Amino acid sequence: MTTSDLMAARQLGVHEFLTARGWLLDGDSDPAKVWFANDVHAGWHYPETYGGRYINDVGDTTPVRLQSYFTFGNEGEEVFAIVPAGNLRGSGCAEHDTQEQFFPLTAANGVDLEEIAAVLDTLEPRAQSLDPRELIECRYFGPCGR
Repeated sequence: MTTSDLMAARQLGVHEFLTARGWLLDGDSDPAKVWFANDVHAGWHYPETYGGRYINDVGDTTPVRLQSYFTFGNEGEEVFAIVPAGNLRGSGCAEHDTQEQFFPLTAANGVDLEEIAAVLDTLEPRAQSLDPRELIECRYFGPCGR
């Protein structure tokens, strides 16, 4: 199996895992393409974030949805990332922060879906229950102390 085949299989495996949990693919990219990890718009989001309510997107203001994507780590290695729903990193309180979590590839060059499932079991219900208005107030009127 070529490196390209391994990348496509890894991406499709994550795609199938996330879509089975109700996640949606972002962008116009196909997770079976080798360049998927290089596409800044490629990834997945959890549509039930904020109780499934639609929020107009205003750059650097709108709280972010629960999302995930492939990206590259500090050493240029491919990693899988999850961004919790909430305020942009560093704005507002620690409870509403979106500290990105990185997951290195396994020894078999895959993503540990059991580890990811455990993280999502916590992040998905949290994302569903968050109130975007509360997040915006936290961001602009000071940390809410949570």
